[in-house]
Amino acid sequence: MHWHLYILMWVSGSWKWTLRKNLESQNIYNLEFVKSYVSRPMRPGEVDGDMYHFISEDDFKTAIENDEFLEYAFVHQAAYYGTKKSDILDGIDDGKILIKEIDYQGLAKIKQEIPEFREHYTTIFLNVPEDIMVARNKERNPDVTQDEIDKRLMSLREEAKDLDDYDHVIDATQNPEKVMEDVLEIMKKED
Repeated sequence: MHWHLYILMWVSGSWKWTLRKNLESQNIYNLEFVKSYVSRPMRPGEVDGDMYHFISEDDFKTAIENDEFLEYAFVHQAAYYGTKKSDILDGIDDGKILIKEIDYQGLAKIKQEIPEFREHYTTIFLNVPEDIMVARNKERNPDVTQDEIDKRLMSLREEAKDLDDYDHVIDATQNPEKVMEDVLEIMKKED
């Protein structure tokens, strides 16, 4: 059975949500974004099941104990994020082209736990320099605290530390349409 998982890595402020909306608007046959489960509260405008599945921290920990996650991590020292195995396996059974956004901790877990997946996934890293990440975060949320910015900077430095480990690195300082074109070109080559 032919299937492929595109693991989308990003740094904060790298057009991730814009890229997702742009790709979804392309109506690409059999393309599906795998939603993360998160333990943080919903932000204004968010809807459960749209971009994320929101569950309590206790329910998240129970799912961990029950080995329901393909990968999970405690992100930005604030909340759990994870991918349920069943969501990936259902997509595989349906022959989907899957896109999953995860962070470096999640990718490390996938590499360690299921090395046999390696022939079926491609990693794409959306990269921006620190100054642009800070500016975009402040533009998106003028009330962002310095502590939150510092946590995101720490994550950016960790995620961008080993750029050679990713299959593809995209310069996300480009306009969002160009970022989408770059991702589509990668998908065309990999298929």
